[in-house]
Amino acid sequence: MEPGTIDNLSILYQSSDFIVVNKHWDIRIDSKMWYETLTLQSQLRHRFPELADPDTYYGFRFCHQLDFSTSGALCVALNKAAAGSAYKCFKERLVTKAYLALVRGHVSQSRMTIRYAIGKNTTEGRTHMMCIDGTEGCENPKPCQSELIVLEHGSYSGDPVTKVLLQPLTGRTHQLRVHCSAIGHPIVGDFTYSLGQDSGPYRMMLHAYYLRIPARGELIEVRAPDPFVPAMDGNWQPQHVTRRLEDTIQELK
Repeated sequence: MEPGTIDNLSILYQSSDFIVVNKHWDIRIDSKMWYETLTLQSQLRHRFPELADPDTYYGFRFCHQLDFSTSGALCVALNKAAAGSAYKCFKERLVTKAYLALVRGHVSQSRMTIRYAIGKNTTEGRTHMMCIDGTEGCENPKPCQSELIVLEHGSYSGDPVTKVLLQPLTGRTHQLRVHCSAIGHPIVGDFTYSLGQDSGPYRMMLHAYYLRIPARGELIEVRAPDPFVPAMDGNWQPQHVTRRLEDTIQELK
């Protein structure tokens, strides 16, 4: 997947009510800053000017969020009724989301449930970050749960890494990034949660791979192509397959 430009937005799914895009890494969904002209919202306006809704601030109704650094499947509602239907699915926890990631080190367990409560970091200089309960400056931690399944062990630029499937069972800000860091396996290229140390890779290796939303009268089910394959990034060298991605997704379904 090449870096994002105004005219290379990839569409995974489209109907009269929804569009699902494959969001590029290092692009914000929207921005009020005059200098941030390349956003997902501006890509959508460029590609679908006729679908922009004048009743919304940004022109499009985003059903959920992805971090600036995260790529992958993101659902956009094209009208108020569709947005309400999707919102209901998220509220009732009917949505299935699964992410792919490369994490530092070789994860020894084939599967684990991560349950650290997550709160806002109030430490000076880190107020843009989240943190786990019990760490200094952690404010208002709330229960969180993520599932981690090991897919492959290998190396990235010669360093040991593990390719994993991550499923957030709750929806806290930066949840997967914080949970991976908390178990000692931070996501490759996560500049923020490595405290500025992991700056070598061209992107953070977190990708929203699978999304299933059983909206009213319409089942949305998409996969955003896996970017963590040697053909796409020669720095990633898988060495041992623990579990096939396809089998894991079928199990989630």
